[in-house]
Amino acid sequence: MVQTRAMQMLKRRRQSSSLSPSVEPECEQLNRDNGDDGNDAKKISRSSTGPLLVQEVHDIKRSFLVAKWIMIRLLGMVYFVAFLGAYNQNVALIGSDGLVPAKSYMSEIRSRYPNSNLHGFFAQPTLFWWIPLTDAWLDAFSIFGIVLSSLVVLGLDSWLLLFLLWLIDFSVVTVASSSSFYSYGWESQLLETGFIAIFLCDLPSIAKIRDRKSDTWRWRLTAVWKDDVLVPTSIGHSVSAPSTAALWLMRWLCFRISTGAGLIKVRGGSCWADKTCLHYHFETQPIPSPMSFLFHFLPKSILSRAVDLDLFVQLYSIVMVMVPGIVGRVGGIIQAGFMVNIMMSGNFAFLNHLTVIPALACLDDAFWLFVLPRWMTRHIHNTNQTARPLPEENTAVKRMATLFRLLIDMSFVFLIGYLSIPVVENLLQWGGSRQQMNASFNSLRLVNTYGAFGSVGHARYEPIISVSRNGKEWVELEFPCKPGNVERRPCFCAPYHYRLDWNIWFIGFKPHEQMLRSRETWLFGLLSKILSGRRGRWLSLLDKSAESELFGDGREHEMGPIKYAKVDMYHYRMASPLWEIIIKLISRQEFAWWQRSYEEPLIPSVVLDKERGSLRNAPDLGE
Repeated sequence: MVQTRAMQMLKRRRQSSSLSPSVEPECEQLNRDNGDDGNDAKKISRSSTGPLLVQEVHDIKRSFLVAKWIMIRLLGMVYFVAFLGAYNQNVALIGSDGLVPAKSYMSEIRSRYPNSNLHGFFAQPTLFWWIPLTDAWLDAFSIFGIVLSSLVVLGLDSWLLLFLLWLIDFSVVTVASSSSFYSYGWESQLLETGFIAIFLCDLPSIAKIRDRKSDTWRWRLTAVWKDDVLVPTSIGHSVSAPSTAALWLMRWLCFRISTGAGLIKVRGGSCWADKTCLHYHFETQPIPSPMSFLFHFLPKSILSRAVDLDLFVQLYSIVMVMVPGIVGRVGGIIQAGFMVNIMMSGNFAFLNHLTVIPALACLDDAFWLFVLPRWMTRHIHNTNQTARPLPEENTAVKRMATLFRLLIDMSFVFLIGYLSIPVVENLLQWGGSRQQMNASFNSLRLVNTYGAFGSVGHARYEPIISVSRNGKEWVELEFPCKPGNVERRPCFCAPYHYRLDWNIWFIGFKPHEQMLRSRETWLFGLLSKILSGRRGRWLSLLDKSAESELFGDGREHEMGPIKYAKVDMYHYRMASPLWEIIIKLISRQEFAWWQRSYEEPLIPSVVLDKERGSLRNAPDLGE
């Protein structure tokens, strides 16, 4: 079919005289250079502005250049969003005056390795072994990550940039381990994906090249810090293909992500067996979007069938990604499409965007030829009929460099294979152990277990923070995206990660007080900040409206300081399906997105003891 299409395009071009007589001899000469008699359709070339012909299709079918191009840029985008969130939130979360300062945790792990920072680094990887953990350095790491990831998104394929991004991200994740703010599975998944992606790029090597002017041989370092290795094709020059080993390790990562998520559901809550989980998942997920109000109100029969589809994709079709050829291609399309479907149903930070990346390793360039515009595939392949000839290389040195890269790739494959043993044992529950979700079995987090929503809550309970100046009139404080005001529209925020909005969601699981005191103790620190009367970067963790409520738009001296704070639990339910809300919005009727009812107090009214710097119960306010 591909050859027929190309021949038809060539015929049309000849009929319209767009293929000039001067081009045809070049095609014939090119075919003779390739050892062909000129009759084979697969050896036809093209003009610099003409459509893709069979030779181009033939080259594309055998390569993954487009997949590499998209994977690296999508990874750069995920890094960019992660570091942007880190810049906006980390000082407020884990800085010196943050909700859970990381400095004390770093001092603790330093005490475990007093004689060797390097030894400590391999146990707890972070550059803060050598760099002071200050607010300025936390911001500097985030800014550096934003800059490097921007370069990757803009087209700089570089093993060095990807390595630095991995190292900076790891440094932040490690010091943030003192709290639950970075305790999400996609933190390890980003580290694993980012490390494998390094090997998609050209690695430093040597070449011996003939200087055409002086007719002498010279040694040259290639890919010192970015991809610069070109390979000749019959239609010009193209950047080198991604490592086959790295592509298969991406597929292995995709397989483990999906299988782990499927198994944890089968072994988790009974609602997956009863096919009822999706009856309330869209209502109870961490940060619903407006589209969640569409999915939640679909007929129950459709939602039950969607459970079957979920388990089919994650437990059965996932095997296809480990099969080469068209079977693997179909498997990659299924996995990537499933992630796009989940993106539409809610805000899951950058989890789904990140999970698409390894699935793309299944899609060869023949697939992208029919998906992307032709100008884009040409740009990615960097084809140019008038490109200068590649310099002549010493064959023996080139073979040694190729062999060296092969040894690196095989060593990496064997390392991942060895580190995968406990992960596979965990998935299969060998030895009677239960499956661990989002766990790491090595300090570098090169191979991890994954999974999400093994159990789904049947009802949504929201902690609502209220403050008062006199103990009688209370004002609720809003977070950027989590449900609060029932009339406020849910937000679209993915792939951005509002960490506090996510963390407070866990308190909604019963018993609420146990979740508060065992996992989300930062809430007490936030109340202390609110009652302190001091502005700070912690305000960026709340909605913009909270600042005016707390400080009165500069009129705090007239209104008086906030003296009291409390947290109550409310039961939230989606009020109407999205289509009804849209109708009311168009007709300008009043409506609410949520319905809620009071559940119970979580933290009774408290005041700040400024001498001790701690919270204490407020005196009886006669409420």
